[in-house]
Amino acid sequence: MAMTHTQRLKAAVAGEHLDRPCAAFWGPHLNFEELDAYDLAYAMIANEDAYQWDFIKFDFSGMYFPEAFGQKIATPLHADMQAWLNVDTWRINHAKDWLTLRPLKVKDSEVFQRNVEAVKRVCDHYQGDVPVLPTVFSPVSMAGEFVAGFFDQEKLIKMFEYDTKEVEYGLQVIEETLVNLMEAYVDAGAAGFFIGMQNGLDQKMGYELFKKYEFDGTARIVNAIKDKTWFNMAHLCNGSGIKEKDTASIEWCLDLPVTAFNYTDTWESMPSLAELRKKTDKVLVGGINHLRLPLDRSVMNGAGGGNDFAGADRRLIKKTLRSRVDAAIAGAGDKLVIAPGCGCYEPHRFPVLSQVLDEVEAERAAKA
Repeated sequence: MAMTHTQRLKAAVAGEHLDRPCAAFWGPHLNFEELDAYDLAYAMIANEDAYQWDFIKFDFSGMYFPEAFGQKIATPLHADMQAWLNVDTWRINHAKDWLTLRPLKVKDSEVFQRNVEAVKRVCDHYQGDVPVLPTVFSPVSMAGEFVAGFFDQEKLIKMFEYDTKEVEYGLQVIEETLVNLMEAYVDAGAAGFFIGMQNGLDQKMGYELFKKYEFDGTARIVNAIKDKTWFNMAHLCNGSGIKEKDTASIEWCLDLPVTAFNYTDTWESMPSLAELRKKTDKVLVGGINHLRLPLDRSVMNGAGGGNDFAGADRRLIKKTLRSRVDAAIAGAGDKLVIAPGCGCYEPHRFPVLSQVLDEVEAERAAKA
């Protein structure tokens, strides 16, 4: 009998040699579907059934958490209109606004209720055969999205310096609410969490602020639920493009109490999977180039090429993917999930990757 995806991923966590490497991909947010629990669950199930990924990263809006606190998001007019790029009104505009926040439970927010229902629908559908990882974000990453978002992270940095008590209060509220929400996801059937951390924001904070707020805060929310879960992944999102800085900030996270790390190992500024394997025995998730630098708004909306699936020549794409997969296996070993460094925008090319993994499986079977 074939292994379930849950069995396969647990084997990878244990470092067992599989017939083929685990793989998982996720893409741009489902901007229309995410507004309704039924529609979002349907889309998640359709994607999983089509591509048979070894875990489901639940594609919520990147703004759902501040939205629950009253942040105003533009209604999507087309499929590429991502919520985090289209905030109408930020929840925090002055330091004193932090003091107006109060911890939320799931029952206090229609947004949270919708997302928990969607997760439960998917978990109930697969009955434990596919690991489901709801997306949450680290407390500091979420604080940045309350203030000004990805393209103006310096505003939060200045608040850490000049409005320390107000920001610390806000982080306490965010942490408490995150734990409430994560416990509800676990009750709905989640196997663990996809925990987004803004790597570039960490660098702008510097190590001391990172350790005090980002590392310690993230560790607290993971420790609150880790005995009820078995696969928690830190997604270290993007970076500066500077080798020394990106390598350092990735290494700052290695002692987090998570099962796996995901980052864009294919960028020249990032440590390779082989380099990081020398420093950690946790599962490494990556290998495929999802996006090019620099990260401007058009790139983050999926415009243009620069990823391993882009282009018209299928043979060249397959050759590139095979090279990436071979390098990932050689670098990370068996504790590996083939994946992008972040969202991937070329699902029509996913069958090429499946073909590559089929070939790896056949070669392993022949050797066995």
